Amino acid sequence: MSQPTRRTCDLVDARDECRCVCCGKSLYLVLTFSRHHRHMRSHPFSGLHETSNVIDVCGSGSTGCHGWIHKHPREAMANGWLVSGYDDQPETVPILTAQHGWVLLDNDGNWTPYEQPTEES
Repeated sequence: MSQPTRRTCDLVDARDECRCVCCGKSLYLVLTFSRHHRHMRSHPFSGLHETSNVIDVCGSGSTGCHGWIHKHPREAMANGWLVSGYDDQPETVPILTAQHGWVLLDNDGNWTPYEQPTEES
């Protein structure tokens, strides 16, 4: 399977409120949006198309927030928008969302608040 299922897309859209996870823009108000794989498709693994690995973002792979993620991988990884190719469990990697702050995503289309540790911890 080269794309997420319709069910996965529906769960992701509902969870992300049809908004770009990065900037919060409504996907109804942008010309282009996409579903971004946090653990990139170039590093396939069994959970590639699970909801914890897919987020809604504005733009394409070269425009908008989606383009920014690919042009700035280090910063995107620090925000959880990219997950290391060595990590086969995106649901354990916190992600910064415009809508809810830091959260953990699960494979049922839900999110759980995540308290980002401070540097003093």
